[in-house]
Amino acid sequence: MTIKKHHLWHLAIFTLVFALTLPAAFAQAQKYEALLGVWDAETDGAQQYTFVFTFTLEEGKLAGVFEGQSGEVEMQNLTFEDHQVAFTVEIDAGGQGMVIDFEAAIDGDSLEGMLSMEFGEAPITGTKRK
Repeated sequence: MTIKKHHLWHLAIFTLVFALTLPAAFAQAQKYEALLGVWDAETDGAQQYTFVFTFTLEEGKLAGVFEGQSGEVEMQNLTFEDHQVAFTVEIDAGGQGMVIDFEAAIDGDSLEGMLSMEFGEAPITGTKRK
């Protein structure tokens, strides 16, 4: 069995592309490692609400899903830098859309931050599921 030159050329290109993209994908995963996973969070204060934040990497891009009393929605404007996460969700609050902005600091398996919406702010805390 002989290998044609063009097959070797295709193999060489594939190997090069794989070798160049694997470190980039690994670097992305490392950058977000502290955040990736499922987090249980709640507001602190007079009215207590619970949430679940799920952070994943999809094709090298950070993605997130927010789950609360009104169901699940995708996070918008999701960023994570220097252990600070920020995102926005738009939920259905009794037939009306409500925008909530979240900002939190990640420290190990804990998060602490603030949610902001039209009617005010509330502190939030959370823990990462094992």
